[in-house]
Formats: sequence, C-alpha cells, structure tokens
Amino acid sequence: PLVQIIRGYIAAYNDPPVRNFLSICGINAGVAAFPHCAPSTPVLGSICEALTEVLGKLAYNPIVQDILFQANYFRDPTRRNSSEYLSHSRLALWNGERPGVDMSARKARWAKVERFVWVEGSRDSMVWPRQGEQWGDVPSGYPKQLSPVPYNETRWYTEDTFGLQTAGKAGKNFFESFDGDHIRFTSAELQGWLKKYFK
Repeated sequence: PLVQIIRGYIAAYNDPPVRNFLSICGINAGVAAFPHCAPSTPVLGSICEALTEVLGKLAYNPIVQDILFQANYFRDPTRRNSSEYLSHSRLALWNGERPGVDMSARKARWAKVERFVWVEGSRDSMVWPRQGEQWGDVPSGYPKQLSPVPYNETRWYTEDTFGLQTAGKAGKNFFESFDGDHIRFTSAELQGWLKKYFK
C-alpha cells in the first residue's frame, strides 16, 4: 500500500521532506490478523487460526520480508516479542521495537513532517485491530483480552520509540474517521480532509 511506501520513505530518507502525511486506513501499527479474520469473526475462526499458525511463522523470515510486502506489516500478537519478529520485521524497525537500534536519525526524519492525519474506517474489516490505523495496539493480554490499547498508551507512544509522542506534543497528530469499511470513504470526505489539512 502507498501509505506504507511513504512511511518507509519518511523513516529511511525524508529528503526532500514530506510536509503533510495523510494516512487513510493505513496499517500503521501493523495488522494482527489476516483480512476478515478478526477475533469477532467466529465463522472463519478455525481457518484464520490455521492461516496465522502456518503463515505467521514464515512472515518473519528475512527472505519473505524482502520479497513479500504484506509480510512487512503483519504483527502477530503471539510473536511480537519473538526474536524473529524483532530481528527481521521491517515494521519492528520502523516502530522502534528492534533492540539495540539507534533511532535518533529516524526520529529526526519523522520530526520533519509538519502534519500527520490518521484516518480510521470505523467498520474496517481488512485491518485488525482497526484502531491500529490510528496507532492503537493489541493488548498484552491477547487472546483473552481483545480491546485495543489506545495510541497514547502504547509503548511506541509512551517511550516515543520513533517520534510519535514528540509529534503529538508538537500538535502534529490529527485524527479523523469515516463510517465505512476499508478505504470506502466518499469523495466529499476526501475533499474535506484535503481542504482542512492541505491548505
């Protein structure tokens, strides 16, 4: 997805700098389930569990991370503390989860952006948890607990692992939503966001 490409550009280069970043249904905090496989979808439950078990192990293979873009944003809640995820996931690197990595240059690049607009689809069935579009996270008590952690209580915010908190304190984070499924916003909604944030 284009949002992840721009996010990667900001993290790795941001020169020339992105001034305003509009993320609509962006998988910013990653996805913890395959599309339509949220825990609230019991009909597909056993199929989804099997997919996650088999493909989840492969997702953090360095070769898979290099050739399969979708693997970059899969954040399996049962493996997010594993050495495979932390060592090989591009998302772990971008989010400042990888141990021993100096994030100062990445934070400086993130700080060059003047405005971030995080737009969530309130009925998104492709991204779970959908709150991850606005930096929410799967709770540590998963799978017994399913209510997402609000963005300002996540580790990447409280520890400012890549600059999200710094941006928030500088008044650079803006949050919008629309009533619909994944990227099913209207032209009027898009025009409204563009007029509001891209003056």
